[in-house]
Amino acid sequence: MITPAENESDTARLRAATHFARGRQLFNANRFEEALQALEEAISEDPTFTRAQTAKANTLTMLGRTEEAVALCDEVIARLPTFGLAYTAKASALHRSGRAADALENYRRGAELEPDNDLVHYNFACYWALEGNEEECERELRRALELDASAKSKAATDEDFASVRDREWFQELVALGP
Repeated sequence: MITPAENESDTARLRAATHFARGRQLFNANRFEEALQALEEAISEDPTFTRAQTAKANTLTMLGRTEEAVALCDEVIARLPTFGLAYTAKASALHRSGRAADALENYRRGAELEPDNDLVHYNFACYWALEGNEEECERELRRALELDASAKSKAATDEDFASVRDREWFQELVALGP
């Protein structure tokens, strides 16, 4: 038998998941202020929603609020030290704030913890593209797209890949089709 408290908890999780999905869509559409609001609503419904917290950190980073993003990631890591996406989100914030060496350490930790997570590899590919390491960029992007081919269209227009966009390997990787 489901108790009223369990039913309310399930309903809150469903509302949180709905807000989270909307936040991700808004983030992917580069509507970061709106994404932040949706992600905050998700966290309000479920304060333990770790994926929403790391998505919020990524959104804060895109809004230039990198120190807030790092602090939020540190909170998540303290609570769940094996959650690779938290390290990746922290790495993105560190990298955008000019701390490339610290970012690299966190990207490596995220990839170590979640070797089959497409977002971890995609973000690591962005790091390498921005750092000018084409070989590592290709390796990480290839792995990300093996895990989730739907990211091809995002990669094709992602400004982080501007330095490699004209390379033959990049064009082949992001080519839409079978």
